[in-house]
Amino acid sequence: MTETASDSNKEQLVIDLNFVPGWARKPPEHRTFGGASEPGRDRGGSRESDAARRDRPDRPGRRPEGRPGGGARQNRRDPSQGGRPAPFRAPVEPVDPRLASLMVSFLPERRGLAPLAHRLAKSYRAYSLFEVSAFFLSKPDYYLVKIEAPADLKDFSFFQCSACKALFLDKDAASAHAFAKHFDKYCTREEQEMEPPKGNFMCVARCGLSGVLLGPPNYHGYNEKVAEIQHTKYPDMPLEAFRKRIETIHDAAVIEQWKESMRKQVSYRFGTGEGSQLFTRFSEAEAHFREHCLPEAIKTVRAAVLPGAVAHAMEQGPLRRLLEDAWQTESRFPLKLSVTLRLAFRHLGLHTFKAAGGHTFVTAVAPNAIDPSHAVEVIREILDFISGKPGCVRAEMLAQLAPPASPAPVAAEGAETPAPVAVEAVSAKELELKRQLQWLVEKGHVIEFSDGRMAVPAGAAARVQMARSKGHGRKGQEKGKSAESVAKGEQA
Repeated sequence: MTETASDSNKEQLVIDLNFVPGWARKPPEHRTFGGASEPGRDRGGSRESDAARRDRPDRPGRRPEGRPGGGARQNRRDPSQGGRPAPFRAPVEPVDPRLASLMVSFLPERRGLAPLAHRLAKSYRAYSLFEVSAFFLSKPDYYLVKIEAPADLKDFSFFQCSACKALFLDKDAASAHAFAKHFDKYCTREEQEMEPPKGNFMCVARCGLSGVLLGPPNYHGYNEKVAEIQHTKYPDMPLEAFRKRIETIHDAAVIEQWKESMRKQVSYRFGTGEGSQLFTRFSEAEAHFREHCLPEAIKTVRAAVLPGAVAHAMEQGPLRRLLEDAWQTESRFPLKLSVTLRLAFRHLGLHTFKAAGGHTFVTAVAPNAIDPSHAVEVIREILDFISGKPGCVRAEMLAQLAPPASPAPVAAEGAETPAPVAVEAVSAKELELKRQLQWLVEKGHVIEFSDGRMAVPAGAAARVQMARSKGHGRKGQEKGKSAESVAKGEQA
């Protein structure tokens, strides 16, 4: 199967992932479902109260004291009084009390999980499982949303689109979505050349939202065209509200443009071969779709899984708000998702362990403590330093165990310049420390976390859970070499 551009971009984003500590991430309460910024907040994260915004004297559009309101302003917007129509607003859906008992959980999306596991498998560092979980929740393309009704809620069900997995509480809304978004999946549009309409037309109607020419109001196919545009482009807008957005154009050039567009007659064919059905009128095609295609396009379910991007694009409503609340809760403390990720990573060849503070980490190198007394001197130095200063980084260790030498004295004129013996000795010691430290990290005798801090497994790692399969894990990640081999300074 050919890899799509979205899949390629998704993998590239995961490969370029840069984990950051928790304090560097924006707090969950400053984000909304899918990671977008919460409206009403400034860049600093503060939010002005509604009362404060109303009371600000410099608020744009604030009505001056004493200005009359109500009647004149409302008449200006009333179409019956010659004003422009008020913007369309969908009716507010009543909140179903049964929604509170629905169960929502978040799952890692496989196409995002596999490349991330591959990246972690190539790293010798340990990553916080909560950090990884927070990353998944910050990217709608990387998680799935599972929502289900409990067993005791007998008379409750969802309506899910079979094509894109969009979810609805109302069957009519689901049907309107399927017709508007997936009509072409079941129907093929065919065009044929026709003679343009004849007659004298004084005006032509145009959709004020899309700019589509609908035809003269006295043309026999006018109402058919209005219904087609409203159903296919604006299914959530009532027909009467859509009609208020229609403009009347008295321009001969525009009328001729509409006539030329009518040279192509569109027919609608369902099926292929001898059993196919052809309709010349849009209303007939719509009726056929609703009768014969909707049972396949919309499924009635009690549990559904939908992609995070689809959930993120849902229209505002009770179901969307339910998913937003669940996302906010999981983002603050991603316990459920981290448990799922831990099991998934172990099946993909990675190991998990509990750190001293109780946090779970995932790594491609299983922690494997060794006794420093059985190691060679340079390894013993490294282990003793990290044991005495857990949380240190490589630069601290090198500065302590291999301090830079003082600059060599400048020889007097005519004298022989002394050889930089001290500098060579320190450089060799530093090189050896780096080499042995890298070997310790690769064997799991030293844990290096994602932020560069280090610790020894003894006391820093508990409840190590080994990978359940080889998967992406490194070869030879068994318990490591024996103490005798470490004492001999065996290298990886």
